[in-house]
Amino acid sequence: MGTLIANITKYYNYLNEDLADPRTNHFFLVSTPIPVMTIMFLYHRFVKSWGPAFMANRPAYDLKNLLILYNIIQIFLSGLLAFECLRWLYLPGYYSLWCQKINYEDTEVERMVINYVWLYYAIKLVDLLDTVFFVFRKKFNQVSFLHVYHHLGMCLLGYIGTKYVPGGHGIMLGFINSFVHAVMYTYYLISAVKREWVRIWWKKYITQLQILQFLLLIIHFGHILFEPSCGYPKWVSFVFLPHNIFILFLFSDFYLKEYIHKKKK
Repeated sequence: MGTLIANITKYYNYLNEDLADPRTNHFFLVSTPIPVMTIMFLYHRFVKSWGPAFMANRPAYDLKNLLILYNIIQIFLSGLLAFECLRWLYLPGYYSLWCQKINYEDTEVERMVINYVWLYYAIKLVDLLDTVFFVFRKKFNQVSFLHVYHHLGMCLLGYIGTKYVPGGHGIMLGFINSFVHAVMYTYYLISAVKREWVRIWWKKYITQLQILQFLLLIIHFGHILFEPSCGYPKWVSFVFLPHNIFILFLFSDFYLKEYIHKKKK
């Protein structure tokens, strides 16, 4: 029994310490997977069980002012990340769009990169509030498998990216996703401020933008499997691609049911 515990401890330390990037492994909510796994577990239990049970005999909460503030913060943070990626990495040619290895040099730009990688991860945790607000507003139809799986998956990918591969080729994920989220939360903000301003067809094109995002990222992470000179860890693609392909399938299925088949009926 003692040998088994020793082997488990050794393997845990190998995964948690030896393989981790020392530049980010001491960051808040990164040094150990226990906090993020706890947050994910509590989130799932709340939105699927505890929250609906709590709201069963209560009226929906009016969260208009809170949602306006929340969406403004989300637009600012997502817009900031997308802008900074363009400003420092892609427009100056500091990072390659096609293939970018992780730069471990201690430069001002790379210190900024790892800090923004952590910020992106933190934002994915904050994104969980989307579902919490759905529950308090009794919009239980919005708490779908697609919605919950997507949020949980992004939290886990954000943790892995921050702990093991902060920077390099994976930055494109944060850039594209941040741009899409800035657009998406702008739609949510308009909807929260004045519902009459929202046009039904906007949501359709936002879904199309999300599907385009997944297609671009599949290409982005898929082609490096066939680029031996890239220098970016290929295991990241083996972790990311199955998740992203599954999410693409779920979003495409939602789009077909919501905007194609329903329109025909």
